[in-house]
Amino acid sequence: MHTPHSLGRRGFLRGVGAAAALATGGSTLAACGSGKAATVNKAGSAAQVQLPTYTPLSNGPTPDLPGTDAGVPAGFYNYPASPTAAFASPPLSGGKFSAMTPLFTAPPPSRGSNPAWQAVEKKLGASVDITMVVGDDFDTKLSTLIAGGGLPDLIQYDGLGGVPTISNLPQFLDSQIADLTELIGGDKIKAYPHLAAIPKVFWEQCTVAGRLYFLPIPRGISAGAGLYRQDLFAAAGVNSYKDIKNSDDFLTLLKELTNPGKDRYALATNAGGNYYGLPIFEQIFGVPNKWRVDGAGKLTADIETDEFKAALEFMVKVAKAGCYYPGSQGWTKAKMEDAFQSGKAALIYDGLPALSTSVWATAQKIDPNARLMPFVPFGANGGAGVAYQDNVVFAGTMLKKADPAKLAEVLKIADFLAAPFGTEEYLLKTYGVEGADYTLDANHNPVQTDQGKNDSNVTWKYVAAPQLVTYNPGVNALTDAAHQAYSELVPMALPDPTATLYSPTFGKQGVSLYKAVTDTLTQVIGGQSSMSSFDSAVKTWRSNGGDQMRSEFEQAYANAPKS
Repeated sequence: MHTPHSLGRRGFLRGVGAAAALATGGSTLAACGSGKAATVNKAGSAAQVQLPTYTPLSNGPTPDLPGTDAGVPAGFYNYPASPTAAFASPPLSGGKFSAMTPLFTAPPPSRGSNPAWQAVEKKLGASVDITMVVGDDFDTKLSTLIAGGGLPDLIQYDGLGGVPTISNLPQFLDSQIADLTELIGGDKIKAYPHLAAIPKVFWEQCTVAGRLYFLPIPRGISAGAGLYRQDLFAAAGVNSYKDIKNSDDFLTLLKELTNPGKDRYALATNAGGNYYGLPIFEQIFGVPNKWRVDGAGKLTADIETDEFKAALEFMVKVAKAGCYYPGSQGWTKAKMEDAFQSGKAALIYDGLPALSTSVWATAQKIDPNARLMPFVPFGANGGAGVAYQDNVVFAGTMLKKADPAKLAEVLKIADFLAAPFGTEEYLLKTYGVEGADYTLDANHNPVQTDQGKNDSNVTWKYVAAPQLVTYNPGVNALTDAAHQAYSELVPMALPDPTATLYSPTFGKQGVSLYKAVTDTLTQVIGGQSSMSSFDSAVKTWRSNGGDQMRSEFEQAYANAPKS
């Protein structure tokens, strides 16, 4: 649906407030800029844009598990014993720059008392002041800057591929953000070799109104269909998701996994836009990724399809069978994850990147037999399910307008931060300074000190980053499982046909329109409303703006060149 997998990491309900907060700042920009965006009320496809030429690096480390140009991350069991230097000398020779990112950890020590921050700047050859904003406050801060001016040189934006979090996005970009099309399109990207090593699939997310405006922060293409406790599934007679043949088998399994007397339930959810784990069931039932496009270019929204309704009807059965942990619809995500790690829930919807070394270790401390695994969707009627291209990029980075010389320097910062796994630079920006922030174990893996756990919280990875790798030092089984899941998910992942299009109605009303649908959706699953109320909500969605969105997307789709 247009909800959990389309609204980014900060969640649907928060997006409602964010869009409202940003509307004033964005709308004031409509008459500014060059004027070309003011005449464009729709986005073209990335096919209209000369994207950066993908040029893989030739001197990287050999992975234990190979990746693919289509986006399957390479897997590494250990950090290379002899990291290479991505830069023989600092790429910049002085200067002060600024950036703004969200912060999802404790704040790091300031530059003056942070050897890791100082070392990155020394190797870069310039200073970078990063405004790190607590994640829940980020959109409000961005709104303030948009309205008042004073944008930093690099700004993270997490609305790529989902509901725009800036109203009148093309006008804002034209007014205040550097158009990168002529700067790094085609072979011009080769001046920045680490950015050039990011495959095309990630750059395709970075266009608006037929222009390239963002640098991608790559992810793993698909977030998957949740995480499951393989040990609990096995105890219920199902060793793997591969043994589930259809939705009937699945319902039987969910009932078997549910044992209130042992405080154990098949599923847990949370209040942050999870909608009873809806993405799990959407992918099992073959619901399209936001929209389905036919051969004539006509679009059908996911919520209008028979597949979506079948998934919803199945979720009603699951809820009536008592398979959801009671009250989990009001939980925080952290509480949901705690229930999963402690074995109180056997299946949750959380993105594949959430299955980390620390999560694995926590579950193992609680129960040494715990085995946390990615869930790959099967088909409700047999065969394969579908996956979504719903985690192509973590976010995009915008560059404030400046003269070409300044933009070239800013791009050098991004290229430095995109130095890939296996380099000295990656080790430094990720783990800090050897000795003070980490030591190396017998297999050359960095082990952070208590100081390093704080120093390394500087948010370099949210400014720019290389292609993702799968790396879980000391837990080869987890690396194997994640790589296998990506290898299955990426080839079957459906793209959203509107991901590189822009609809003004979607940008202005998308969040509020879908909230009305999802409010009804949760009431239906929870038993407070009937299926007919969902049908009525879809009709209201259509008449209040859904059909207008469709028309605008279809126009943009029709005007885009087809490769």
